[in-house]
Amino acid sequence: MLRIVVTGGGGQLATAIAELCREAKNEYIITSMEELDICSAESVARGLKGADIVVNCAAYTNVEAAEDNIRDAQQVNRDGVSNIAVVCHERGIKLIHISTDFVFGGDKQRSTPYREDDEIAPLNTYGATKAEGEAEALKIVDAIVLRTSWLYAPWGKNFVGTILRRAAEGAELRVVDDQRGTPTSALGLAEAIIAIIESGAWQRMQGIYHYSDLGDCTWYEFACEILSKSGIETRITPCKSSDWPSKAQRPHYSVLDKSRIIECGVVTLKSWQERLQEVITYKKRL
Repeated sequence: MLRIVVTGGGGQLATAIAELCREAKNEYIITSMEELDICSAESVARGLKGADIVVNCAAYTNVEAAEDNIRDAQQVNRDGVSNIAVVCHERGIKLIHISTDFVFGGDKQRSTPYREDDEIAPLNTYGATKAEGEAEALKIVDAIVLRTSWLYAPWGKNFVGTILRRAAEGAELRVVDDQRGTPTSALGLAEAIIAIIESGAWQRMQGIYHYSDLGDCTWYEFACEILSKSGIETRITPCKSSDWPSKAQRPHYSVLDKSRIIECGVVTLKSWQERLQEVITYKKRL
């Protein structure tokens, strides 16, 4: 039996792994920051004792706040990954690290999904520190970096929850319609991670892989689908990114090409609309 340590307990993805790993043949240990603080080398050394695989879901993900808290974002997204990588190298632990589509710059003219070997060009502190974290992870020869995009779950702070809350409050919704990417269910990504581990595919996988749900949309289109699938009728208006002053610049296009992970043969991809329905159904049971 393998011992898999998952960091970032309480976050969207780690919670999804905890929900879905109950039938797994291996042991999954979901750790909170109090139990395993990736910013502390000593905590990482203790927390990874006896581990065969570590799935690093811990991250500083507040894109806007990162612009004012650069050092905090670096400590988690870069230095924390370095701490994990050092221990993984010393002990022969397999590292699966979660990264983001925000490592890409995606201008308005682009319409071709990004492949793993495309040049990165992060536009904001969050993307830059995640790119630095990728580099730290990849210092381990057989590390796996999974880039994902627009992650959401039935729990935690995310776009789906925000849209549903604001609609329930009767707020008039204005959502940007000039940023295109792919919403990705944390439940689907958790399924993929568990499948990679339980199938043994992790032993032959290394380098960067892209995982997101299938298809693409703008945030406005995503919001419309959230309301439709939830049976909510409310006024929603598209707007431009420039209508929402922001310290953090965001890519206008960040769709990911999933060919490489599909070739592994162990991951099931579904459309973002189908995954959204799963999350909304799941959310109603909470």
